[in-house]
Amino acid sequence: MASLESTLDVFSALLASEQPANVGEADEAIWAYLAPVPGLDAQVQALDRLGAGVADLDASSPFMPLLLDALDRHRARLAELSA
Repeated sequence: MASLESTLDVFSALLASEQPANVGEADEAIWAYLAPVPGLDAQVQALDRLGAGVADLDASSPFMPLLLDALDRHRARLAELSA
């Protein structure tokens, strides 16, 4: 089970990487964070907390738009499941 802090640490490392970061790593970190959270509503809340934490990270990184897109994809997936 990944904590909010450890997931944000993964994101920070991806954002700071001089090599082009792989969005798959961000997706894996998001899945590891959300998977143990029981219930769609709780997962949506967890994803909101994760998004708030990402807002405090390095927005100047070229990887940030990819990370935000990954979060949006997970948000859309959860919205589809709850509809």
